[in-house]
Amino acid sequence: MDFGNELTLEQRQILSQKQLQSLQILACNNQELDDLLANEYAENPMLEHTGSQRDDFFTNIDTLYETSSSFPQGTPYGEEEDEPRRNDIPSVPADVLKKEILMQLSRDRYSAEEWRLFPLLIDCLDDSGFFPWDTGEIALLARCSESTIQRCLKDLKQLEPIGIFSKDLSECLLRQLEHQGCEDPILLTIVREHLPDILKGQISNVSRSLHLSTAAVRKYLLQIGKLNPRPIMNAQETQTEYIVPDILVRRKNDEWEVSINDKWMGRYQLNQYYIHMMKSSADSELNAYFRNHLERARFLLRCVEQRRTTILNITKEIIARQQPYFLNQGGLTSMTMQQVAEALQIHPSTVSRAIRGKYLQFQYGSVRMKDLFVAGGSEQKKAGGPSLDAVREQIRDLIAEEDKTAPYSDLSLVAELEKRGIHISRRTIAKYRGEMGIPNSDQRRYFG
Repeated sequence: MDFGNELTLEQRQILSQKQLQSLQILACNNQELDDLLANEYAENPMLEHTGSQRDDFFTNIDTLYETSSSFPQGTPYGEEEDEPRRNDIPSVPADVLKKEILMQLSRDRYSAEEWRLFPLLIDCLDDSGFFPWDTGEIALLARCSESTIQRCLKDLKQLEPIGIFSKDLSECLLRQLEHQGCEDPILLTIVREHLPDILKGQISNVSRSLHLSTAAVRKYLLQIGKLNPRPIMNAQETQTEYIVPDILVRRKNDEWEVSINDKWMGRYQLNQYYIHMMKSSADSELNAYFRNHLERARFLLRCVEQRRTTILNITKEIIARQQPYFLNQGGLTSMTMQQVAEALQIHPSTVSRAIRGKYLQFQYGSVRMKDLFVAGGSEQKKAGGPSLDAVREQIRDLIAEEDKTAPYSDLSLVAELEKRGIHISRRTIAKYRGEMGIPNSDQRRYFG
């Protein structure tokens, strides 16, 4: 083994702290940028904040709420109307699942104590709709007898969706089979006693225990696969979330107007009072302190302005390439970050950072900027190729028309798409198929 010194020459770029911060600011969405500037404003006396500039929407928001009422102003009905007003921002929706369950119960069949317990028991359901708790513990919590809890649960288990309030998955599936009128003892035994083996994929354990062939067990699994393992799947509405767009796009006089939605942030600028104090002060330490903070404030404001310019330029280039989409006259066409970067003579990573986590609002809705970039078949070496939606539709059509006993593999789909003039890799097909929730060929063959 030889040891020695070796002299090599290499070129390496090391980003300074200021460059890293500039990239960080570019990647911020409006809310993140506002937080960053607010923190800097709290620490840097050379930065001044003049307050938010409210636009017409915020200025007239109270008027918008009140004037949409269907009753004349001043009437006693104006404040208690049940009809939702068109411009009101909806509040958090009520518990839809609880309402749906209680509507299935007849109020006059139950005592006041039982009716008081029903909402409590509904609140004890887990995310799947199961009731895994001990009735004795619930009775202590509710200050009632355990028999009352069990009586209420017995009635709740008869409600829809079938399987709700089951103690576990096995009971849930058994109740669904019972509801279907299933009388097959082997199927009931598999669900009752062998679900752990099934969930682990240990089919051989089931076949040996029940003296069945693997094929017979798979047939039973096919029936089990048609049951619902989560009774309240999609039954519970989630809280409505509102997206605050970072970029606003408007069409006016056949021209596109693009702006950053940051008026609500207010205006940050240099504090002229402290700049004057720095110039007139003879204290060297104070001047050094002010100079350091002034340099940082100027750098920060330059980064913010550069961010604005970069985002606006990228957005304008995107609109130019996706005109049909923004005019609601067609879908998205093939467009990559590389193409936008080349058109603007910037690096693709700059495009990636500029669109990160940002939403764009236009006449027909809001869209995540990242979703505006579409790679067509074979990454479509040129713009104007088939859109992602078109490629997915072709894959969906091929699978819908396939022979169910011999479904297309991903490699076969590559060949079929090539016949239609779409060149796409097998890995990309698998990705699109997964995004559409379509199983692979073996699973499609098994489930028919």
